[in-house]
Amino acid sequence: MTKKPEPPAILCHVNARVPDPALTSLLLGIEEEGVPVEVHRFDELNPLTLAHEAAVASRLGIGLGVSLDYVVTTTEKLDEGRPYIAQFLGECPEQDRVIGSNAARIVKRIPLRSAPERNH
Repeated sequence: MTKKPEPPAILCHVNARVPDPALTSLLLGIEEEGVPVEVHRFDELNPLTLAHEAAVASRLGIGLGVSLDYVVTTTEKLDEGRPYIAQFLGECPEQDRVIGSNAARIVKRIPLRSAPERNH
């Protein structure tokens, strides 16, 4: 029996201690752009390492790394220490959604969305 090939996806490598609800808005942002995403858990704490390894493993060449309070978006072609975007995760759900959306927009090669205005 032949295994059905999985579609190319953005890989999101997440530290094992990050709770699932912290990822909800981020993943919704990717889903809204119609790009598949796979989440994998690791013990690694460095979001730069998580993102770089995700990007290299992704057939789309885009990876996200989530650890501590950070989310890092990068491509397979960038050095681990110089990611495309590094931002705080969890400051507000709208911002987390934009981060996810922009990762998908890098794949689609369309302009990125701006961060939402913050009311203080």
